[in-house]
Amino acid sequence: MIFIRWPGGVGEVIRSISKEFAKLGHEIYVISREEDLKKYSLIGSIFPIRRLVKQLIKEKECDVVYTHDWSTAFTLLFPYGIFKKKHFCIFYGNQLGATKIFQEIIGKIMGNRLIVVGDLNKKKFPKSHLIRNAVNMEKFKPLKKKRKYLGWTEKSTESITRERFIEIGKRVNLPILIAKDIPPEKMNEFYNKLKVFLSLPPRASAGALSWMEAMAGGVPKIMGNNESEGYLYPIDKIENYKDIGTAIINSKKRDYRKWLKEHDFNWKTHVSKLIKVFERK
Repeated sequence: MIFIRWPGGVGEVIRSISKEFAKLGHEIYVISREEDLKKYSLIGSIFPIRRLVKQLIKEKECDVVYTHDWSTAFTLLFPYGIFKKKHFCIFYGNQLGATKIFQEIIGKIMGNRLIVVGDLNKKKFPKSHLIRNAVNMEKFKPLKKKRKYLGWTEKSTESITRERFIEIGKRVNLPILIAKDIPPEKMNEFYNKLKVFLSLPPRASAGALSWMEAMAGGVPKIMGNNESEGYLYPIDKIENYKDIGTAIINSKKRDYRKWLKEHDFNWKTHVSKLIKVFERK
């Protein structure tokens, strides 16, 4: 599996599916472009990734090369394609701006070897396989702690700023708690301190995993939007960004964890669907 970096939603996906593959007896090799190869640009990573993949295919006889986003897939497709029958790619969201065209090109080239997590990309790439993201219900769970905070994760995939979040906290009369640079193993403790979790990504992304983590962690009120798979979840959708405070005040408590169990959002199911796709090659 090849991806860009560990911090963020994709890193959490890699950790989770690696464990499930291992449980089934599969041997996995994980390559992080930035941490393992020390490459911080697409152009600079093309030949190092290609060399490493060729080495692993030869020495370890790998059956599948699984790239996580269009840019890591690009390294195996250009200047010419290698291991075409072994190569699968997943798109977590939609690119904006200049990179949008590159994602569309890669998606069309990958055809039925493309996996997507949302309906929007399934419509855009009809040959792709829709396999929804999941959450680790054992890692993220209620800890029976007192909840008193309005929580938010500070990251680039958010449409509100730290200053705006602080204003919202004052508006709803709740102390705020901001997650930044928290180790993955500590995130469940963060969610367990929250009365309300707020996340408003401006575009579909793996960052929407934070909604499911909050749901599994027992946060009683979760505020989001319809990006990524947000439209599927029973969270409160904020449409008027000018008055987020009122939306929070009017929101109702829900048992999100029960909903996740009922709808089978777990990594074991996700990986079993992946294996079926890989075996079709």
